[in-house]
Amino acid sequence: MTIFDFIGDELNEQKRANNKHSSIVYQIHDYLKNNAVGYENRLKSGQIMAKFGITDNKTFRGYIEEIRQSPVLQKIVCSEAGQNGGYWIATSDAEVEATLEHLYKRAIEMLKTYAIIRKKYRLDGQYRLKMTKYEKEIIESIMRW
Repeated sequence: MTIFDFIGDELNEQKRANNKHSSIVYQIHDYLKNNAVGYENRLKSGQIMAKFGITDNKTFRGYIEEIRQSPVLQKIVCSEAGQNGGYWIATSDAEVEATLEHLYKRAIEMLKTYAIIRKKYRLDGQYRLKMTKYEKEIIESIMRW
């Protein structure tokens, strides 16, 4: 079993326990289905947020995440970051694959950050030497032998 299988199983159990979404999640999903089908029709997050009176980016991203993880809402919401980015309903394999690649890269970066912080936390200051320039030169000269 891979980590992805484990996460998928956990999400399926959570969603089976709570298959209901808030009204705004359905509204955003329907709005995207009616107004943002295909990359060429993507909408900026600000446009969608204004339509629904959402003032917080984190809240909006939470709604998008809920749509993406829903076993009930079957449309795939793609996204692209940046000035020309936005959100849209996928119309091709290429659009889905580009979004998957973007999400994968973000996940890997988060895991790298997690691992580095975890390692630093476990060190608890151990193995860190503060040396003067003279001490450093001595150690380096010994290492060259």
